[in-house]
Amino acid sequence: MLVERAAGSARRTQRGSLLLEFMVAAVLSLLLAVWAGHEWAQRARALQARSLAAWMDVAREAAESFLARHAVELAHAGAADALAGQGYADWAAPQWDELRSAGLLAGGWQDRGPLRRTLGLRVVREGECPGASCRVWGLVHARPALRTSAGGVDESLAAEWLQAAEGRGLVIWPHRPGFLGGAGLRVPVPEEGAEDWAPGVVALAARVPAGQMGDAGSEDTDAYLRVRDSRDPDFQGDVTARGVVRGGVRLAARDSLHLERGWGVGEACAPEGALGRAREGLGVLACRQGVWSLLARPAGGGYMLNSRRGCFNAMGGTSANPVTGACACPAGYVMAQVAESGSITAPEGLTMGFVCLSQQ
Repeated sequence: MLVERAAGSARRTQRGSLLLEFMVAAVLSLLLAVWAGHEWAQRARALQARSLAAWMDVAREAAESFLARHAVELAHAGAADALAGQGYADWAAPQWDELRSAGLLAGGWQDRGPLRRTLGLRVVREGECPGASCRVWGLVHARPALRTSAGGVDESLAAEWLQAAEGRGLVIWPHRPGFLGGAGLRVPVPEEGAEDWAPGVVALAARVPAGQMGDAGSEDTDAYLRVRDSRDPDFQGDVTARGVVRGGVRLAARDSLHLERGWGVGEACAPEGALGRAREGLGVLACRQGVWSLLARPAGGGYMLNSRRGCFNAMGGTSANPVTGACACPAGYVMAQVAESGSITAPEGLTMGFVCLSQQ
């Protein structure tokens, strides 16, 4: 009897120990599951932060291309529509579709990115513009701010984003709501669009690399030209162009117009009305009905030749052709005798007069 009681007590003790072990195992499994879930959530947030930073970096490169292309215009821009002719409704807040149309942003870039964010671009000017102190740069910022479900700044996610931005990121922290702070950099938030600059906003600064912007903000902008510039460049040296040079009204030269290449009368030409010069000798050609035609040719001159005195008259003066300086015609001209006096046997000799006629 005593043996049976002892055996029953042992079985009850064993069942209690197994139940306790099951409870401990269940608690450990729950803790592991919670830890694993938290770890996966953290990894997912880190990947989202990296994706957001990469997506914003593409937009930053496009913004820098915009600043480099329109540096001079931005330094001088007054009204919001100063760049309307270039395709930008507001130069201080260019839209991404405007940059895409200008070829500065890839067509496949999406307007909505990771974490269901959109991006804004704000162009900022510092110093006196235009002027030597003028600096033009931009801010690519994510909208809305990085917030927790409770409404506070999601500092953990912002830290992940800063790490992914590799030192280029800027964040508006709650303790400094009026500034964008980053690695060794702090800039005031823009005055325009206050709703875009709440604590938790992350941004990338877009700046033109050194050497690409030149001295765009300087008053001395006469050294730089831009598309449809209305200023007279007043070049002080030679100008070479590989293509057609077209003038809106007329072509004026203070010295002369030099046509280097010559053409032959009757050769094919284009366009209609073009001017050229004769290949042989002197003469101006015009392109008429697809062939070069002689438009104007200077007189070839004339001379007198004596059988005894040569190109000299009885007084010892020259009788040479004033065009050539000799008793000859210019290239492209032929001589035609127009006068004759005296005799070969006479003491004064035979004198003949010639004029030079164009062969064309």
